[in-house]
Amino acid sequence: MLRTCAQLLRRPTSQFFLTTRLTSTDPAPGSINAAHDKFSEREQAFENAYFRKLNDELLAQLRDRHTDLEKQSDSIEQEQKRIEEQIKTLEKKRDELVKRSQGSSKK
Repeated sequence: MLRTCAQLLRRPTSQFFLTTRLTSTDPAPGSINAAHDKFSEREQAFENAYFRKLNDELLAQLRDRHTDLEKQSDSIEQEQKRIEEQIKTLEKKRDELVKRSQGSSKK
């Protein structure tokens, strides 16, 4: 029993490493193909087109969001001006009421 376990532990693992070496031409992670053949160029072109399209979509979404935020900002500013005008008219009415009350109390 011990002999079979020892034999299992001594087995060469070169077959495993050989297959991993044959599957990749470039050991750098994420590299496409170091041979620069037509297939790798085509694959790189597809990747570039994909990311360019993705980037354009994200920019379009960002522009849309920016215009929406500008519209919201404009409406908030208009509402703020309207409220300030209402405050001014109410202050004028208050001052008029104060003057009337002071004038009527003097009589």
